[in-house]
Amino acid sequence: MSISRYSRAALLASTTLSLALISAAVSAQEATQPVAADSPATMLDEIIVSAGKEKVAIDTPQAVTSVSQEQIEAAQASTLGEILDAVPGITTINADNALGQSINIRGIGSALGSGENRNIIQVDGVTSYFEMYRAGSFFFDSELLKEVEVLRGPAASTLFSAGALGGVVSARTKDASDLLEGDDKLAVRTKVMWDSNGNGARSTVTVAARPLENLELLVNLNYGRDGDYEGADGADLGNSRMTDLSGLAKLKYSFGADNDQSLTASYFNVNKSGYGLYDQTTFSPGFGYADQTTSEQQALLAYENAFSGNDLLDVKAQVSWSQTKRDLDDITFRAGPGAPLGTEAEYVYNNWQAKLENTSEFRLSEGVQTYFTYGVEGKYQERLNPRLNPDGSSTPGSSSHPEGETHTLGVFGQAEFVIHDRLTLIPGMRVDHSRLKPGTGVALRKDLDETAYSPKLAAIYELTNWLNVFGSVAHTERMPVLDEVFSGDGFTDLGKEKSNNLEAGLGLKFNDVLLENDSLRFKVTGFYNSIDNYLYSSRDHATGKTITTAIDEARIKGIELEAGYSSDSWYGNLGASVTRGDNLSDDEYLDSVAADNLFLSVGYKITDYNLDVSWRSDLYAEQDRVNDADDASPGYALHSARLAWKPEDGFLAGSEVRASVTNIFDQKHTAHLSETEGKGRSFKLSLAKTF
Repeated sequence: MSISRYSRAALLASTTLSLALISAAVSAQEATQPVAADSPATMLDEIIVSAGKEKVAIDTPQAVTSVSQEQIEAAQASTLGEILDAVPGITTINADNALGQSINIRGIGSALGSGENRNIIQVDGVTSYFEMYRAGSFFFDSELLKEVEVLRGPAASTLFSAGALGGVVSARTKDASDLLEGDDKLAVRTKVMWDSNGNGARSTVTVAARPLENLELLVNLNYGRDGDYEGADGADLGNSRMTDLSGLAKLKYSFGADNDQSLTASYFNVNKSGYGLYDQTTFSPGFGYADQTTSEQQALLAYENAFSGNDLLDVKAQVSWSQTKRDLDDITFRAGPGAPLGTEAEYVYNNWQAKLENTSEFRLSEGVQTYFTYGVEGKYQERLNPRLNPDGSSTPGSSSHPEGETHTLGVFGQAEFVIHDRLTLIPGMRVDHSRLKPGTGVALRKDLDETAYSPKLAAIYELTNWLNVFGSVAHTERMPVLDEVFSGDGFTDLGKEKSNNLEAGLGLKFNDVLLENDSLRFKVTGFYNSIDNYLYSSRDHATGKTITTAIDEARIKGIELEAGYSSDSWYGNLGASVTRGDNLSDDEYLDSVAADNLFLSVGYKITDYNLDVSWRSDLYAEQDRVNDADDASPGYALHSARLAWKPEDGFLAGSEVRASVTNIFDQKHTAHLSETEGKGRSFKLSLAKTF
């Protein structure tokens, strides 16, 4: 049996098993009771932090997955790809390379594509995803994060961006309260981790303090180094040797009646440096090598006021500055007598953002609870790219990555009507206005102004205590980005990208299915996106310049499945994704669709010894739905095992020992959409202690 058939057979078998368990549960009980407070939880039971009524993932009218602090720790994650690999429908491109990662959600996004406003990544509510030239789009340290929430599909566009066709990845940094328990005034957590593949090592120190009852302080420092990692059979892949240095400082002061107001100030800086290929996206040696430092920093000031006793006011406001920057020195690339990339270069993305929103809660009538969230958001981005020439002069920008400015102003409103605790209706509307201004080096001096509208209607209905059905209809309008308007030293205006989108699914939840106090969760989501004027950038081989073109009509459709089981001892998760993308205008495939995939994990908790052991299998089907046979990718399977020991008594109480083996069978593989071979077998060990 080929790996493609093997993957499909595994998907069918896993789905059949899940449905069999569901059928057994239905036969055993007409309806189940809500999960007890101390019941074990699955990923679909994670609380979703969003506007409106607080809810868990399985009770949302769209595909939402929350990756918790414990799950990030269990994965021993050091990159975004290792955090998101448990989320169906999302693929991290070049997942093993911290400097070349991009994301793909439901077939949206590629290593070199203009997807920064189709897929949104935010850290503490601040957009932090801007495509660099020949590098990745997101640079972060997982040790700063406590939770990552993934909202797949355009229904998320109301609160985030009118063009968010793919979805949103919303990450939150750690707080002092995550470490402080009860009346603790001080807590210190230390952690070290080692990775055999590349002989990587990391160390972390986090200090949380509560010097006053209403004042919290957190400081986090991280240092790491990585060597060149190896592929299967010990093949030296190179280009991953670097040093990491990152830190987070956060201060929160609470005041007012019942401490219903808070003021939070935070700052983080992530710095990655090393010598390697200039091109961190396609890993082409044709662009030469360079000493490079990539940094991402963010300063944030946030104010919240719950207005205790007033349900009509719950105000949140924040202002921020962030910068993504790549410094390159001693660039080796030469073409002819000159140095087109310069001998030194900077790619600088300065971003200022401000957001004000309020949520009102009231009853329209008996049995109809209403939440209304509305606000305004402004963003300004400045992109700079000075290049130092051999003669000492400076050249601004690049014809394929021009300098420029982006001004965006958005207003949004979303209501949530909860009718008799059974039916929830969520209408929403967002209007964004954008102005793009060319920077130095762009020949044609012209601004582009666009206004985009994104209405939606989502609904979820609780048919029984164990079954809900949900769906949404949404329209998105995506405004072009700098690369699409000013590339090629000119000006291109092909208009907005528009899509009409449908999503539907069902969720099932049962308790006491196989064992006492266990839980089974199952959610399946289907989606259909019809896209007009699908913009993309490509190289014009006749002129050697980058140009923007559009597919008149494109279609993306697919299905995602999530399931989770948890008991006092056994637990497991299953996820699967099947996506199809078509260029209907040219009768071709869209080349940004990931391979069909499925993951299945099973674990067992030996409670008497505080041990947790688990096994995970990731199956990827062959991706042969490509326009060029050379772009096809074979299927493959990866397997990993984990062990965690968290003693609760004695002098080791508060400690964590984690060990894992990834790619156990040393399978050679290259993920579809990625340009470099994946890691071979790797052993990881981490030790942590909280004082």
